[in-house]
Order: sequence, then structure tokens, then C-alpha cells
Amino acid sequence: MGDVKGDFPYLDTQAARMLASGIQRASVRDGISLRQLGKRLGYKQAVVLSHMASGRVPIPIDRAQDLATTLEVDPKMFLAAVLDQRHPDVDWALITGMHDTAGSTFHLAADLTGGRAVDELTPGQRAVMREVAADPQASRRWLSVHEVEAVEMLRELRPTMVREGLGPGDRRALRDALTRK
Repeated sequence: MGDVKGDFPYLDTQAARMLASGIQRASVRDGISLRQLGKRLGYKQAVVLSHMASGRVPIPIDRAQDLATTLEVDPKMFLAAVLDQRHPDVDWALITGMHDTAGSTFHLAADLTGGRAVDELTPGQRAVMREVAADPQASRRWLSVHEVEAVEMLRELRPTMVREGLGPGDRRALRDALTRK
């Protein structure tokens, strides 16, 4: 059994995350399979896209623009992420003119938007990002995938909860119901 990091050396790279996000969006948006996407990009074996997106293999620099265009990912952000993936020890600020702060901002923007330009985000996505940025304790407001169903049920049962929260009686009843032995 191999070491996960050893089998997927590029797993934690921005480029792999952007590619995976772009493939997912293209699949949903265009209703195409990975095989069809691979064919569109000229790959004989579409599994190579999966390997790149999962971090098993690096993304070829010479394919970055084609991938970005096809997947509707910001080409500058994607190329920068691919270059960083391939050569993580290079200080790209020397040639891009971005200083550390700007470079950090650039990578943060790419990470937050999945490589999409901010103006490509839906109004709802931008509103959520503004709320997160405004709240110093944003993580306490974030729901995991596993919590969403419970909160949706509460919103269905108490529609005013979104604006007003749960009243003390509802909170007490909920606590009592969940702590009964």
C-alpha cells in the first residue's frame, strides 16, 4: 500500500485543485464525461486528466492555456498555478512583478474562486464571500456537507430562522430532544 503523498505528489497544489474544479464545472455545465472532455482536448487516454486533477501527475505547462480555455478557468491564474506546481522553489515575483503580498493575494483569489474570475461568480457566491470576509469568526458559521441536511430541515420547519434565528423555546425543545437518553 503506497504513501498517499508519494502516489499523489501534486495533490495539495493550487493547479490540481483548479483543474479538478474546472473539470467538475464543465461536467455539470456541459453535461460531458471525462472521456469526452479528454477527446475535446486531444488526449488519447482521458484518465490522464483525472491523474492531473487528483495530483498524481503534474499538469504540462504547454497544455495550461488549452486546459484553461476549454474548462473556462482564468488562464493567467491557471498558468501561474501550473508554473508554481512544476517549479515550487522559483520566486515567480521576480518575473511577474508581483511582490509577496500581491502574490499571496493572487494565490488566495485563485484558491477562493476555483480559478474563475471573480466576475464569473454568481451574485450568491459573491455575497457569501463578502459575508465570510466580514465575519472574524467565519468558520463557526460554515456548514460541513454532513450538516447541510439538518439545517435545511430546520429552515423548512422554521422559515423565519434565516432572518430571526430560533427562539428560546425552539432552542430549548431542540436541545431537549437531542439530549434525551
